[in-house]
Amino acid sequence: MVEESVVNSVRKFLEVVDRKGIPVSFGVLFGSQVSGRADRWSDIDLLVVSPRFDGARDRKEVYSLWHVAARVDDRIEPIPCGVRQWEEDDASTIVEIARREGIVIPHERGGSDEETAPGKAL
Repeated sequence: MVEESVVNSVRKFLEVVDRKGIPVSFGVLFGSQVSGRADRWSDIDLLVVSPRFDGARDRKEVYSLWHVAARVDDRIEPIPCGVRQWEEDDASTIVEIARREGIVIPHERGGSDEETAPGKAL
């Protein structure tokens, strides 16, 4: 079970990213926080799914993810992922692991389309 404080940090992070102008569809929490292997020093692996990350990625937007993470919870390690990439990519190991083992964290404003979010939802 994922700690409530971790889920709350992720939700706050997604909200701030959205307010900064990057439309968030949903987040996918994966790694040690989901598998139960996390300790007090563990990072928070988070796929940030947004239509903005389909196609060429703007370096400033990727930097913005890390900047927001540092301010909200410095354990968050955001990984940008396009909606199309989430739905169709069969080459990215990280996306595949997140699909298989991850927990979908819906974002209120961006909404979560259950058709596009095959992980376990919170």
